[in-house]
Amino acid sequence: MGMSILPATDALRVKDPLNAEWVTVVLLLVVLLMALIQVGSPRKWRLLGRSMFSMRLGRQVLREEMDLRDRAFLGLLAVGTTLLALFGYQVMTLQGAGTSFPALAGVVVAVVLGYHVLLRMLGTLLRIDNGMQEYIYTGFLLFMLAGLVLLPLVVFIAYRPAWRTWAVAGGGIALGLLLLYRWVRGVWIGLGEGVPVRYIILYFCAAELMPVLLVMDHWHNSSPQ
Repeated sequence: MGMSILPATDALRVKDPLNAEWVTVVLLLVVLLMALIQVGSPRKWRLLGRSMFSMRLGRQVLREEMDLRDRAFLGLLAVGTTLLALFGYQVMTLQGAGTSFPALAGVVVAVVLGYHVLLRMLGTLLRIDNGMQEYIYTGFLLFMLAGLVLLPLVVFIAYRPAWRTWAVAGGGIALGLLLLYRWVRGVWIGLGEGVPVRYIILYFCAAELMPVLLVMDHWHNSSPQ
């Protein structure tokens, strides 16, 4: 008859945008970048691991580790950005919300840069440059950690359709816990630097909690009922 019939698994793969070829390429590039960081700067992983779970960081640690010109540091930020954007794309696609991975990646980068600029301005205004620098750095660390935590989950979502429900739920819980941990460390740093409690509450309500609530509301309204 001259017609070829695709196996059911191949037809499913063609129709499933979550395991398209470009997703595989993105994940391979992420793994390759992590391997290059391990080869080029293995000490970076140990330093970052210790810093992630310390409530306060010394000034020497900040001078040695927080360098936006460090290729390993920038590489880990790129890993975090890519995996957070990919997870967001997967979740929104499963919910039927139209989106694109490059657009989400751009949003994630804009949010990170926006918070960096905002916190720098607040640090200068409140004259707590040291404490704000520490909070910025811990935010970067948790951003990187979020990407590493999401890596196996985005792989499951892409290639194990039967596991998608629990992988999405697990990713949401993990991100929520990391966000809560970020806030706890922020309060701890602020109190340690002598920032008045009213300023801490005002900042978290305006710059941390409100954007999260707006994102959740937008996500809920854009999802099909």
